[in-house]
Amino acid sequence: MTERRTAVRVVDRLVGALADRRVRYVFGVDGANIEDVYDALALTAAPIAGIVAKHEFGAATMADGAARSTGGLGVVAATSGGGALNLVAGLGEASASRVPVLALVGQPQTTLEGRGAFQDSSGLSGTIDAVTLFAQVSRYCARVERPEDLDGHLSRAVSAATAGGPAVLLLPKDVQQAAADPWSPGSIAPTAAVEAPDIGALAAALDRARRRGKIVVVAGDEVARADARAELADLVRVLDASVGVAPDAKDVVDPDTRGYCGVAGVMGHPELVDAVRCSELCLLVGTRMPVLARVGPDELMRRVTVVSLGHAPPYLPSTHTGTGDLRAALRALVV
Repeated sequence: MTERRTAVRVVDRLVGALADRRVRYVFGVDGANIEDVYDALALTAAPIAGIVAKHEFGAATMADGAARSTGGLGVVAATSGGGALNLVAGLGEASASRVPVLALVGQPQTTLEGRGAFQDSSGLSGTIDAVTLFAQVSRYCARVERPEDLDGHLSRAVSAATAGGPAVLLLPKDVQQAAADPWSPGSIAPTAAVEAPDIGALAAALDRARRRGKIVVVAGDEVARADARAELADLVRVLDASVGVAPDAKDVVDPDTRGYCGVAGVMGHPELVDAVRCSELCLLVGTRMPVLARVGPDELMRRVTVVSLGHAPPYLPSTHTGTGDLRAALRALVV
């Protein structure tokens, strides 16, 4: 039988806090400066496990995929040096697609930073600066310099990731191993609540359009990340709308749905182009309509009224309603 540790470390508190946020898997590759996290994963009684990948890029994409498919937080762990650098491409994609991923990156102990430490990336003595590096592909990046700093950095990192995109915590080995208070549910500040959007103007625009003609809905990948497929289906039904999807969101609408017109953009379906041409209003849900999604209906969308709902305005002219909680916003439109 595996002997469990009695002393609580920072990594034990970290793993407990992740489990409290319903994280069930930490994907990654082991290494000298991250092995304490894997040790904590192996010893915890919480329902969370480490999944070892062959390469850190693969682990990052696994965390990305887990976040997209569950609507939760994906977590990846990697050691210092090359292991950390191998995360960059995967985090870059998560950043571009605003996928909530938390990266836990091991670092040499703080007392050896700038003094020739193995795989030092403190930015001292001419070494790579990991904070500057990862800041380019994340919404939040911080080095946890002291054990007592974990709670604040973790809370801010999860809040940033949940708002849309990766967050990175750099974890020096001595900080990981330091003693910490036992974790208990709710002992780390929860993620800040997302304010409900004001959908009054959008609801009024949809109501006016329904009285005059047909509405076309084009849905994007944010619907999947928000786990809002059911809410989208309800809105389409209530509006009796035609509906299409962006190329990166083919699974957010059942093709057997009444009014389904296919995929927008390059190699898309002409039925959707025709639906936009004949519409009174086009509603974009959870998509910014990048170039590959706009080819075909682009010019038509400039001739009809376009309204949008999601985290950020589309790349084409529209009346936009911003929201950090797409499920709640769609639900409010149906009521």
